Amino acid sequence: MNEHKVQFGTLNENGTLTNVRYIRQEDIQSCPHCIMVQEHYNEDGTCRCKDKAHTEMKDWGYNWRDGEWR
Repeated sequence: MNEHKVQFGTLNENGTLTNVRYIRQEDIQSCPHCIMVQEHYNEDGTCRCKDKAHTEMKDWGYNWRDGEWR
């Protein structure tokens, strides 16, 4: 059941949805920045705000400081 989950995916030009993934609302709300991008979340639902290798955060304007993206 996908109740209380947010559906992410790729909407193709022909209207089909691929790469579907569901992330619990609770996990998204636990992220200090409440980021709405599926790649920001690990399979266990934890966010990647403390993952220095998550370089997309820099592209989004965050800076690595004191062991986390801010």
